[in-house]
Amino acid sequence: MLAHKPISTDSVLKLGFCASTGRTATMRLAKTLNSLPSVIGLHEGHIPGIQPTPILPMINLENRKAWFDSEYAIELVSELRNATLMKRAAASAKCIIDVGYYNAPLLKAISHVHPHAAMLVIFRRCENFVRSATITTGEDLQPAGWPDKSKSLTQRELFISLGRLSPEKECSDAKLWPEWSAIQRNIWLWYRVNSCLLRVFENYPNCHAIPFEYLEDRPDMFWTVTLKAFGLLNAENHEECMRLTQEKINSRKGYQIEKLEKWSFDEQMQYRNLAAPLERDIYEKFY
Repeated sequence: MLAHKPISTDSVLKLGFCASTGRTATMRLAKTLNSLPSVIGLHEGHIPGIQPTPILPMINLENRKAWFDSEYAIELVSELRNATLMKRAAASAKCIIDVGYYNAPLLKAISHVHPHAAMLVIFRRCENFVRSATITTGEDLQPAGWPDKSKSLTQRELFISLGRLSPEKECSDAKLWPEWSAIQRNIWLWYRVNSCLLRVFENYPNCHAIPFEYLEDRPDMFWTVTLKAFGLLNAENHEECMRLTQEKINSRKGYQIEKLEKWSFDEQMQYRNLAAPLERDIYEKFY
């Protein structure tokens, strides 16, 4: 399976972790990184398109508890993302990078357990994330957001939803949660995840950040920042990433909900009061 990776002559394995809300081309990112010499690029513990069985232990369900318990997050990383497991997964590669939405609440713990690990956070504008992540009908093959409340879930969708972030029972948002639409829930999800990602970026020097929109608008910059974050920037790697930029994996062919201007009054107010100030702060910094 990993025979195409050159044998490493460097005993120091580079570790990289990438996090986002999801719906930020993370599978394409992992597959592109995996195409580089002596790099293992994983999407949620799997090698995209090559290995359906995860080569890192799954942590999709544990993810939710990690949002609310920092000590548990450290224990989780120490047990399921420790150096021994990462080296085993990397085999002969010099660098291993795990790309996944579930890394968002684990980044601080990752930096604690692996102080030299590189971290990259990807931001996407709220409206487009919500439109991409909100599904009303049909199976969502890569669920990232809360579906419409009336949608029937497959067993796989139901399993993944068990680890998805929602308000703690004691907080005021939990009382409103049953009444919120899927759009409101996903605005809240966008806000909570990106608030966390921004704090990590601002407080951890080993964390880099990039807007998702660069992948389409400024791919040269997207790959420059990404490769530099993981210590992989050179002309050959950059050229290969640019070559593969046009290949889209698991991209939406269309959205099932309308643009923000067509959302309900309550949904628009949730966006304006909760998400918009953070979004302005993020995009003034990075775009």
